[in-house]
Amino acid sequence: MWLKSLQLANFRNYSQLSVDFTAGQVLLYGQNGEGKTNLVEAVSYLSSLESHRVSGYQSLIQKDHATAQLSGKVNHNSRELLVGIELNRDTSNRYFLNGSARKKTSEILGLVRTVSFAPEDLDLIRRDPSDRRKFLDNSLVQLKPRLSGVKADYERVLKQRNALLKSARGVKNPELSTLEIWDDQLVALGTELAAERLELVTALSPLLQTFYTALSDSRDVISLRVVSAVGSDDSEKWTDIESDPKVYSQLFYERLDALRKKELERGITLAGPHRDELLIDKAGLLARTHASQGEAWSLALGLKLALGDVSRKTSNNGDPILLLDDVFAVLDKGRRERLVEFVTDYEQVIITAADETMAPNLDWSSKMNVSGGFVSA
Repeated sequence: MWLKSLQLANFRNYSQLSVDFTAGQVLLYGQNGEGKTNLVEAVSYLSSLESHRVSGYQSLIQKDHATAQLSGKVNHNSRELLVGIELNRDTSNRYFLNGSARKKTSEILGLVRTVSFAPEDLDLIRRDPSDRRKFLDNSLVQLKPRLSGVKADYERVLKQRNALLKSARGVKNPELSTLEIWDDQLVALGTELAAERLELVTALSPLLQTFYTALSDSRDVISLRVVSAVGSDDSEKWTDIESDPKVYSQLFYERLDALRKKELERGITLAGPHRDELLIDKAGLLARTHASQGEAWSLALGLKLALGDVSRKTSNNGDPILLLDDVFAVLDKGRRERLVEFVTDYEQVIITAADETMAPNLDWSSKMNVSGGFVSA
């Protein structure tokens, strides 16, 4: 798969833009603040319907405008698809496929597949569990678009259940007749989400080991695990997710029952996929606290390369589009060279750099200068 063209209107610093791309290695260069990352963000948004930089989408729309448009034409399996999105401040967003409006986001999710690399990727290793959960769930949605509905339904049920628990705080005889209904839905949706996460981590784990070893030139053993409060009898500890969905479901019910008193006291749901953690261990130690800066970068890059490999193997649409946004500026020489070795055989790789001298020495299919909201060859 590769991106043939991109059109933007009132998106970030682009009032109006239409640019054509080639397959192969594409370089976008220009001074910082000129819009390189905004282009990469637009391509990524067409893929995931989310920004990798901010929550929500309102900040993507130019100030003093009520709407922004972005569309991209991709080529895969000798077919062309045109995916379009209209972002609206005051009304629902609209989605288009080949010029026809689509009612469901699942109809366009996954049609443009990307794997992005950015300086923020270090957060996958260094920061909060929510960053790693987001990585897993966004990856799952790209690989299996139907899971966007499962995730959205789980979050809706969780919100409703939390509202009920909160309303019962401090009440002597709270009305909890609907709690069992929310429990059933939470367990059903949570079991599916947990199973999919576990399947993805099982696929990523050996690939991460391979890529980490090559990127870091290290023999350290890397472990990738999803752990959960479901199945644990200690509210302060987590255990590996049970692989049998039926057993997991039963454990989920039991955990909710055991935590009922605490949940009513605190007004929140204390167990489920929304509290899971992706643990990344290096040589038996937690990478978040024990990996050096270089090791953390190798792990972050290794995760993205592993995702790219899984995407290649599980899709009938060819390679995902790789987006490397200013990562070469933060990597040492050895890791830059090793990363290049892994990405250049993809059908399309779009790389950004502040100037041509900071970019790797590749056989570029095209080079484009980005300046002040314009792109020129």
